[in-house]
Amino acid sequence: MNSLSLSIRSILFITAWLLTVVSVTAVAQKLPVKQEGSMRAPANVKIDGKATEWTFKAYNLATDVFYAMAHDDNNIYLVIKSADESSVRKIVSSGLTFIVNNIGKKNDTTGAKVTYPLFNYKNKPYINFLVKSAPADSADYITTANNKQFNSIGKFVRVRGIKDVDTLLSIYNTDGISVASSFDKEANYTYELAISRKHITPYINPNGAFFYKVIVNALQFDDLPGVSITRDPSGTITAIMVNKSNSRPNLNPAMNVETDFSGEYTLTR
Repeated sequence: MNSLSLSIRSILFITAWLLTVVSVTAVAQKLPVKQEGSMRAPANVKIDGKATEWTFKAYNLATDVFYAMAHDDNNIYLVIKSADESSVRKIVSSGLTFIVNNIGKKNDTTGAKVTYPLFNYKNKPYINFLVKSAPADSADYITTANNKQFNSIGKFVRVRGIKDVDTLLSIYNTDGISVASSFDKEANYTYELAISRKHITPYINPNGAFFYKVIVNALQFDDLPGVSITRDPSGTITAIMVNKSNSRPNLNPAMNVETDFSGEYTLTR
């Protein structure tokens, strides 16, 4: 009887997971690969790592993320959600870099840059991606643990190209850069960023537009599933061990490749 109950429970969880995958795929297929037009931010916007007040405007296939950009009188906003484990692993491993400039060339990386999340290779969070197949009475616990792990050490933001702002900021800074992230019960990852408009003023053209680029940085070698890295005190790799039993064959083999998307955004009244 217990085995039967367990089998039924497993079938229900698998069915629920498949329905989620189908739902995500259906939504993605209806969205453009790049956001079309600009958007005023919701009046109740709150940078808390939850996208409840947002409507995603694009699904970018190259990076495998949903995203929306918006603005109000004070800030510009970038909101991202990834339901793909390979993409989430890349973001946790190496962060996501948002660039604003007035050039618009794809390979140009000058301008105002914000990278978050930011972890030292010696101290990274362990994210349990098996939560999506966990029993209901365990899913809440695992999700809480994932968020606690992430937020307990994800305390910094790297900044470049913004005048009078330090290159390394606390996420609790008062410099006009707010960030937050969270995981849900399917191990989907949500990212929110708000940047004060004063920081991007030098990059806004006379028409009120700026160019942006979002980079999902490549997965670091240390974080490849099934690979164990040994480093000396200076950080130099001294040994590499591969354990195929710990690998994840369903993951994108190109996780160690940087991916990105870019576009133009116009500020409206």
